[in-house]
Formats: sequence, C-alpha cells, structure tokens
Amino acid sequence: MLTPALLLSLTLAQSTPASDAVLEYSAPLAEAGAPAPEDFEFTAFTAGQQVYLGVDEANLRASAAADAGVVKTLMLGTPVRVLKAGTRARVGEYVNTWYQVAVVDAKAAPGSAPVSGWVFGNTLTPFRFEADLDGDGEMEVATVVMSNEFKARVRVLEPNVKPPRRVSSVDVAVASTNYGSGQGGPVKVTLVPAKQAGVTLLQLDSTPERCGDYVTSYVSYTGSNGKPGVLGKAKLALELGGLMDPPNMSSFEVSFQPAAKRALVVRTNEEEAEEEGEPQKVTEREVYQWKDGVFAQAKPVAKP
Repeated sequence: MLTPALLLSLTLAQSTPASDAVLEYSAPLAEAGAPAPEDFEFTAFTAGQQVYLGVDEANLRASAAADAGVVKTLMLGTPVRVLKAGTRARVGEYVNTWYQVAVVDAKAAPGSAPVSGWVFGNTLTPFRFEADLDGDGEMEVATVVMSNEFKARVRVLEPNVKPPRRVSSVDVAVASTNYGSGQGGPVKVTLVPAKQAGVTLLQLDSTPERCGDYVTSYVSYTGSNGKPGVLGKAKLALELGGLMDPPNMSSFEVSFQPAAKRALVVRTNEEEAEEEGEPQKVTEREVYQWKDGVFAQAKPVAKP
C-alpha cells in the first residue's frame, strides 16, 4: 500500500492532462446479448505515454491475464508509463486492451529499474487532478474512467483515509457516438477552480463529432465539513444537455457568480419553421443556487 508520502512523490511526477485528451468507451446497442468485442471503441494508449490508474488498489500483474500473479497493488492516481500494448480481450464486463506499464516514481534511485507489469485498459486514464476539492486544507486526488455501463465514473481519493473506505465515486452520463443506436461515447475533463465557480468542480464535456446529443456535467466533492482526513461525497452538481441536429438545435452557455455560488445558464433553442422563413429561436435564462453539493434550480433570472 502506498503511503501519503509516496503519494506526494508520485504527484511530483504527474503532468496536467493535455487539453486535447479524450477518454472514450462505446459500443452499438445489441439486439440480443452483449455487443461483440470487435464492435467496441475505446481510447488506445501508446508506448511512452504517461497515464494514471483510475481505480483504487489495482493489481499490477506479471502477465496479460486476469489470473496472473500480482506484482504490486497500486492506489488510485498512480502514474505509469506505457511500455507496450497487448491484444484486445474481454475481462469480466469490459472489452479493452492489456498494457505493459512501468510505475513512475519520482523518488526512485537514479538508474534503478522501475516496477513493471500488466494492467487492463479499463483501469487507465489520461485524467488525474489534485486539488483541495472540499476546502478542508488537504489535497484530494480525482480520476475519471469509463464504467461497464458506458458512463464516466469520477473517483475522488482521500489519501489520509485508510482503505477500503477512502474513495467516493459518482457516474456521469456521456453522449453517444452513434446517435440513437449506441451507448457510451467520448468525454473531456477539466478542473474548474473555486475562484471561478465559488467551489472547485470537475467539468466533463461529452460532445460527439457527429450530429446528436451532447452533455456537460459538473461534479463536486463535499461533505467532510472541513475536517481533514474525513471522506466526503462526490456528487453530480449540475448536468446540462444540448442537441446538434440541424435545423433543430439546442445549446447552452454557463457562467458562474463565485461570491454568491450561483450558476447562470442561458439556453437557446432553434426549431425548423413551420413555413418558409427563419428558424424559430427561443432563449431562456435559468439560475442555479449552490446547496449541499449541488446547484439547484431557482427562479429564472429576469430578462433585461
């Protein structure tokens, strides 16, 4: 088990997720049973790429098999470097690729060989964030992976809480890459600082390239009541959906009032005109007030 001190050394080795980083896990809807393994689409990692363990107490195995010997058990957020990719396989309810990886340890002695082994691709992520998410003065670690139900699973780790109760998680919907006939899709993740939103949030954007639905979600982590070393709760703080299906369009813009801990949402809906002419456009304004870890809708903002 990794100690908080070792966690700090691992943190020093991390890099901010690239702005173009995307995590995807998707498959077509099957008429009966599960989709075939070859029909799944998921993010592929390349040799030399640094990624992170998105699950807690993941087993680093001696070979590319779920029953292979355990080389080391890794905590959530541990950085690893991809050495090579194995073959596509089904493990439990997931379809992905086995990867041989090396653990990145900033405190390792110069010239020493890193610990290496195999992990299944569904445990890896390009998204790792370290921030004081709940305002208790301690840094938490957050990661995002895809669940077997084709949702984005946000996990938050309290490093100073002993396992097994040191992680809180919440699942977030993603927009399908196959409009109306698929499940799962892509997601990008960014950290929204407290100075921007009044509270620290994780923003998840899921926008397929083709026509269809899209969704932006905000995840909070609260509930420790400012007490260090106490596990809080990850929550879906706000979820907004839109549509790209010309001539029918539905979009939204979000702005925050950090001092008041409010979120202002301007929605614009466009529909095809019943007769020849310009599309009908309707704009609505909504206000959401922060309470108990979520933004609850309040009365609409008065129009100017």
